[in-house]
Amino acid sequence: MNIKMIVTDLDNTLLRHDKTVSDFTVDVFRRIRERGALIVFATARDFRFVTEYITPMNGIAPDILIADNGALARYNDKDLYKKLIPFETLNTLISRYDLIRCISTERGYYLSGNYTNDHWSLGKKETVITNLSQNTNEDALYIDGNTNKAPSSLTENIPDIRVVTYSDVSLVTVVHREATKLNALNATCNALKVKINETVIFGDDYSDIEMLSNCTNSVAVANAIDECKAVAKYICDTNENDGVAKWLESFVLE
Repeated sequence: MNIKMIVTDLDNTLLRHDKTVSDFTVDVFRRIRERGALIVFATARDFRFVTEYITPMNGIAPDILIADNGALARYNDKDLYKKLIPFETLNTLISRYDLIRCISTERGYYLSGNYTNDHWSLGKKETVITNLSQNTNEDALYIDGNTNKAPSSLTENIPDIRVVTYSDVSLVTVVHREATKLNALNATCNALKVKINETVIFGDDYSDIEMLSNCTNSVAVANAIDECKAVAKYICDTNENDGVAKWLESFVLE
């Protein structure tokens, strides 16, 4: 395969359940980089904390970040794609729904004082513990939390947002309606003059379905939700068994 870009989700895709990768995976990504291919992490995580664990511990540094569920794509400290929720819309969400766990803006990561299990961000200098029930004057990359409302009810009267759900946690994330991993990837490909069929995409959950559906070389890990496996061209081994690295070694490094 003539592959110029490797795009992978992190949690439950590249990372094992303990948030690590094996020495084998590290070696495969080193060889991928030696081939000249760009490495892209496409994740729901906040852009400040994408490489919190994987890069310091294992040395796999991405060339490009697609973070915040596609609200941001960044390469060499330059934003290739950015879609923010206007603060007026954000304030409407805050006043209407009891869902706020955190709000991510470009300036700060604001975490509710009632939420004490955010292992990505607690104790970090970028994290502000605050009362999130008050109005804000900052546009946001996303707002998330828990709610007993149906996801569709959040968007009924707010057409400029969409709601992201997850298969493994009872959490909803609200982003700009154009903030998707696929939109961020397309903008990245256009900026770097890489064709979509020159990429390989790995994923496992709802936010990956659109990317997997629109890429010739799409791969779902065996532990992915059925919807991902239904649209992916290939199925690789599980995240626990180095599925991403094994596939890359067999099809890209052959």
